[in-house]
Amino acid sequence: AFLRDAASGHFRMWYSSGTRQALGEMRNFHATSPDGVAWQRPDLGLVAFGESKANNLINLPFHSPSVILDRQEPDPAKRYKAVGTMSGVSEAQIARLENRFEKGWPLPTRAYWAAHSADGLRWTLYPDNPVLPGCDTITLAQDPDTGEYLAFHKRQFDKRTPPVARQVFLSVSKDMQHWSEPQLVMNPDETDHAETRKLKGGMHAEFYNLSAFPYAGQWLGLVTVFRRTGPPPVKGPGQSGDDGPIDVQLVHSRDGRKWHRCSDRSPVIALGPHRYDAGSILGVCNTPVIVGDEMWMYYTAITTTHGGALPNKQMAIARAAWRLDGMVSLRASDSEGVIETVPIQSEGDQLFVNADVRTGRLLVEVLDADGRVMPGFEKSACLPLTGDAVRQTVKWRTAPSLPKGEALRLRFHLTRGDLFSYSFEASR
Repeated sequence: AFLRDAASGHFRMWYSSGTRQALGEMRNFHATSPDGVAWQRPDLGLVAFGESKANNLINLPFHSPSVILDRQEPDPAKRYKAVGTMSGVSEAQIARLENRFEKGWPLPTRAYWAAHSADGLRWTLYPDNPVLPGCDTITLAQDPDTGEYLAFHKRQFDKRTPPVARQVFLSVSKDMQHWSEPQLVMNPDETDHAETRKLKGGMHAEFYNLSAFPYAGQWLGLVTVFRRTGPPPVKGPGQSGDDGPIDVQLVHSRDGRKWHRCSDRSPVIALGPHRYDAGSILGVCNTPVIVGDEMWMYYTAITTTHGGALPNKQMAIARAAWRLDGMVSLRASDSEGVIETVPIQSEGDQLFVNADVRTGRLLVEVLDADGRVMPGFEKSACLPLTGDAVRQTVKWRTAPSLPKGEALRLRFHLTRGDLFSYSFEASR
């Protein structure tokens, strides 16, 4: 997990170290950085490692922890919240999970647990743990409108949706203690399976996990797509019995509950060209970090495919960066493309666009709610935009500002370029 302090601009990282054979003994650490690139491991003196506390180890005992800063939490002792997998589930705890949730889910000795913290370093388990059946990867998000917590977690035993495979389920809570019955939200389809079968030994596709976050009035998600190719060719320590590459695709939602695939399923974080992520991208952090005109996402990079063996299999933390709002765009070639919005209520009298039209141009006209071009805002009156920037002012020759308090439509005329987003702002 990664967060950026709003006041100082410094970055915080929570990361794990451990082995596949001892998921319940994962160690979690905390690192800091002034720029998000060069990281320091401060001596926290919190947990002994060997005979010394001179390390950056924290007392969060989860495998694959996911951390959020809850800005709506009134209790300062619970500002930070985390979920993750932990071993040591007792028979009584298993029975309680069986009473709470639908029968038929395998309940091993590992399950999902929840914890809270005042500073992100000293953690306390919630009293009513574990909170969800299942184990392995999980990401935590918070709905900014309702304050609810959304836990996107992996399950791979649902025989109702063959083939039996890794899929993403969602459970929702208002207090981090009582969670809704998990619902399937992301499941590979035949298009995913067909792409997997193009690989040598390709069997079917699975979804390893989903990192979801509210963004610009909607939700975006990064789903890790695992293309299974059978058992690994070489047996070795610390390795999975399932092999195949994993990359990352973009998905979207209006409410964080019902998710949709993009028409273009090409990876938004592809494998390579560097060796450190040439084989797999195991997981992506649960929220982006905005740095200037860029959006950053950190992820777990692996040199080999999922079933790779040591010592060739090496894991690292890597960073992907896009221009702001730059994961997707509307693109036009030599023929002019026209995009018209639905009626929208302007929140300001100035229009800005995020666009790359260095080799083309962008013109904008303003229409009323019924689709009639408003006087002074015709295409012919718009000053052409021909640059590349995340914030370009749209101007018209005879209209200094947009009408206030009216529903309007925008019609974009785009040639040889990309339109990423637009925004309204009030004049200063």
